[in-house]
Amino acid sequence: IVVFLIEKSFKFSAAHCLRQQVDTHKCTNVHGHNYTVTVAVQSDDAPKGMVMDCSIIAEAVEPLVDQLDHSNLNDHFDFETTSENLAKWFYDQLEDLSLAWVEVRETPSIKARYWR
Repeated sequence: IVVFLIEKSFKFSAAHCLRQQVDTHKCTNVHGHNYTVTVAVQSDDAPKGMVMDCSIIAEAVEPLVDQLDHSNLNDHFDFETTSENLAKWFYDQLEDLSLAWVEVRETPSIKARYWR
């Protein structure tokens, strides 16, 4: 099986708190992250040497990132705003892109990846 894969990353800053943790967990307090969302698109063919023009990925992802940037994520979602759930949300919004996976990084050492 031959698979081509391209990745494009996007950054946004947002606040949130994790409401379902025990009260003593520090993430129950409102705090912020500088998130990086990476979208990976795959294909078994690369016509003209490209899986997809990266501007198509940007057109799909940037409106999502713009709505979250400099906001409180808890105001947007009724789910626990973990990196795992955010990665799934981005994936669900972008399914038309032939995704391999979506990754949400909240710190340099913590990331979550979602795929089907």
